[in-house]
Amino acid sequence: MKELYLETKNGNVPIDQAIIEKYNLKKGTMSPFTNSRIVDKDGEFYVDQPTTKKLSYQPDDGIAEMDHGLSLSTSEMLDIAAGVDSDVENSTT
Repeated sequence: MKELYLETKNGNVPIDQAIIEKYNLKKGTMSPFTNSRIVDKDGEFYVDQPTTKKLSYQPDDGIAEMDHGLSLSTSEMLDIAAGVDSDVENSTT
């Protein structure tokens, strides 16, 4: 593991490896007991943020595509769930 230090007014104090592992301490966090910053050997506090992929918004067109290629609109799914036929020409009413 990396060497971590507790930042104090009198300088950085090294943290024992057993404590680092026990409390899962990481650079860029605060000490759970003293609320002091946990830094690396150079006194750096910041954490490199991993780059995240920007999710592109894809509007929902109301059509569900099944794995086997069948496409159903929302109204068709509701008709199937209700057990009715939405085809007006073949309706017996």
